[in-house]
Amino acid sequence: MPLRSELKEMLSDFEKRMKFINIVRCLLDYRYPDAIHNMIPDRQILDNVIVAVLVYIKDRTLGTEQTCTLRDIEHFLEDFSVVLPQPEQIDAGVLARYIVVDVLQNGGILTEFLTFNSKTESFDPMSVRLLNEEKGNYHLTDDAFDFLFRSKEIETELDYSVTRFRMKEYMRRDNYADALDASRELVSRIRNMKISMDDFLLRCRENIAKITIDQYETVVSRIRSLLESEYKELTEIQDEAKSREEFLEKVQLSGVGDDLQKNRAALREIIQNITLTIEEQRILINKKTSLAESYEALIRDNFTVDQFQRMNFEKDILSPLRQMGDKLGDAAKFLLFMLEKPAFAKQFSVESFYAPQGKLNDQEAELGIDLTEEDTDQEQLIEIRNIRNRNVVRKFFEFARDKRQFTVSEFVGSLRVLDLAEVCKENALPNIMLSLFSMQELDLEDWKQAEHFTVLPNGEFELSWCLEEIPQELLDPKRIVFHKLDRTFGFTAELEGQQRKIAMTDFEVEVIR
Repeated sequence: MPLRSELKEMLSDFEKRMKFINIVRCLLDYRYPDAIHNMIPDRQILDNVIVAVLVYIKDRTLGTEQTCTLRDIEHFLEDFSVVLPQPEQIDAGVLARYIVVDVLQNGGILTEFLTFNSKTESFDPMSVRLLNEEKGNYHLTDDAFDFLFRSKEIETELDYSVTRFRMKEYMRRDNYADALDASRELVSRIRNMKISMDDFLLRCRENIAKITIDQYETVVSRIRSLLESEYKELTEIQDEAKSREEFLEKVQLSGVGDDLQKNRAALREIIQNITLTIEEQRILINKKTSLAESYEALIRDNFTVDQFQRMNFEKDILSPLRQMGDKLGDAAKFLLFMLEKPAFAKQFSVESFYAPQGKLNDQEAELGIDLTEEDTDQEQLIEIRNIRNRNVVRKFFEFARDKRQFTVSEFVGSLRVLDLAEVCKENALPNIMLSLFSMQELDLEDWKQAEHFTVLPNGEFELSWCLEEIPQELLDPKRIVFHKLDRTFGFTAELEGQQRKIAMTDFEVEVIR
């Protein structure tokens, strides 16, 4: 039963309110291991440190550096630890990895909360993602970015146009300090839009099936407000700032006014920030066009069956025709075989109608167990899949044995043709590599120490079982970490007698011993 109209209006966009709550819950609901507890005994202080790391990542990625690595976060925690109760017990490296991987990235597992959706009037899972990683660099998602701005000042200042309007109003009131802050925020917001577009396209390439048209509209609609009206407004503000800076320069040269140098410096930075914002807008609008084209191409490619059997004209048509000889007259029948009526199997013959018939028996046959070959075939199929999955994991660890760093494309390139054809059956190799990447990190040392209750898998990929089945000397590394690379690669494998081209997302593998 749908909601009453007044309730529907009251709960409009309720999911946006819950998104804020879900982000807070994601930041506060985390495991608290003993190693971290010994560094920071008070969990409330640890909450502050986690949010401080978020703020640092925002300022770092939206500032002049525009990059933030795990090492940068370690340096920040080293500097920040002086205000903590026990600074001498802080291990910045361990704390940085814990906050980034275990808390902000939830151990590589996507966090979902049941949220009331006002559009569908049902409780649907809403995912929360705070950090994105690209080649070892971290940056905030749109949700985390908006959360930080709202938590600092809960007003409509988040809107790009409103921020520009405030800067103009501060300029009109000669409040250059606040106008400078607004111009800096304007640059931050435009850069965050750029990052969100890149991240959206990357998520499309990873798995476009999880991208909805609403998400696409959300990204694109943020850019629509940056068209001619915004260009015109920013240009007018910039011209006004230049004229005010020239006026203050003349006043200062005339000797009137003692505190003009600070205002002139603020105006010069405002002019630079507006120039940078206009340039970023031009780039962003151009990227919007390319984003629409890339999104359309990805959808088209995704819904195109690319693994169909292609007919080889030379092999399938011309070669059999040359071998027909005197039977070349049947060429038309050979070429048009698909138009022939199907030949049905003969189940009865004339003799069967005249053969002696069996007697009818009133007693029903006893029901028993139907022993067919289907169960046996299914067991064999499960065993084949398990062996194939185990072989993929074994070859992966054999390739990583004497390496500290490599890419998946290098690993695939090392496989023999026959091995490649076998491990690519039923997309085993791409699916296993994607499963490993989704884990973000394999802690082999922790796995060896843990108690295992390994169950024979039912044909699906089960990493723990595969690790038990391969030689244990291959599991020498302590950890294996996967890093995202913004690229794909392709290779050809012979499957079912046909050459199939397979495309995979490439990523970097770091082996820590």
